[in-house]
Amino acid sequence: MTEQNYDLPEDYHKFDPQDMRRAILETPLLAEKGYKIAEPVDISKLNGKYTSVIIAGMGGSSIAGLLLQSYLADDKIHIHVVQDYYMPAWADEKTLVFACSYSGNTEETLSTYKDARRKGCAVLAVATGGKLAEMTKMVRVPTVIIPTGYQPRVAMAMQFFAMLRLLERLRLVESKATDVLKLKDDLKPLIPSLEKNAVVLSEKLIHKTPIIYTSTRFGPVGYRWKCQFNENSKVFAFNNVFSEMNHNETEGFEHPRGHYHAILLKFTEDHRRVQRRMSLTKEIIIRKGISDTEIGIRGPSLLSKLFSAVLLGDLTSYYLALRLRVNPSEVHIIENFKKDLGPFVA
Repeated sequence: MTEQNYDLPEDYHKFDPQDMRRAILETPLLAEKGYKIAEPVDISKLNGKYTSVIIAGMGGSSIAGLLLQSYLADDKIHIHVVQDYYMPAWADEKTLVFACSYSGNTEETLSTYKDARRKGCAVLAVATGGKLAEMTKMVRVPTVIIPTGYQPRVAMAMQFFAMLRLLERLRLVESKATDVLKLKDDLKPLIPSLEKNAVVLSEKLIHKTPIIYTSTRFGPVGYRWKCQFNENSKVFAFNNVFSEMNHNETEGFEHPRGHYHAILLKFTEDHRRVQRRMSLTKEIIIRKGISDTEIGIRGPSLLSKLFSAVLLGDLTSYYLALRLRVNPSEVHIIENFKKDLGPFVA
């Protein structure tokens, strides 16, 4: 990245009274915590003979599932993420379902939990408590109780690693313990450069709408960035994937009708033709006068690459929030919307 103005508002600390920055930088610790708290959960009644896995959740909980789906793409188990009120029609007794809700009160997840039980699926839950934990306790559904006190989007790492450990224990995926236990050490030396790059990129985005591009495999990373810009920075953001965007969205550069900044996240695992497509698309973006930033994601393991990319996005959205003089932790519109929606009756 080129040199930019690093100046943040002099009083920027007052916009982060809940210390979101500290919570973001704790991600490697939360990852290890999530992996370990899944260890004592009793899963002896689950036979492990499942042909597919469904992760049901919304917001940060669904992102944990989507990132897990991306990470385990080379494993044999099929993972499907549900962000809705119902299970897919094909879900049955050979389906393992994770009902994942940080608060334990997410109405869509409560609905999918009940639907999964009706369909005879094997069910696990991940929550801090709430109605979900109450329901699972009554029928002895294995439940990972994760610590409270975090924003749900920050707690995503705990949910990701708790589910990963349970899949390992059920022998549905090969053990990733070596990479998981190294993650903290892998990410620690990267933090200073990630934070510096986040400050630089956030300055470029003050008057722009971010569009995040990745390969399809790493689409969940782009989606995480998009959601963090929404919740932390309180701005619109969009994401799309290669190669699909070359079959439609590329034509939109002719008349963009807005002030955009394209962010291209490139992984070494990307198909060589996808890498070529990214390069050609960047040339089009530049010719059309749209600003861009290209970021190569590096790391000693796929897991460290995924989470270094997540950290960079989290920090960028955080520093953009400070530049825009907004509190990255508060989500008043979402909270008011839930109140207006009223109580949920399954």
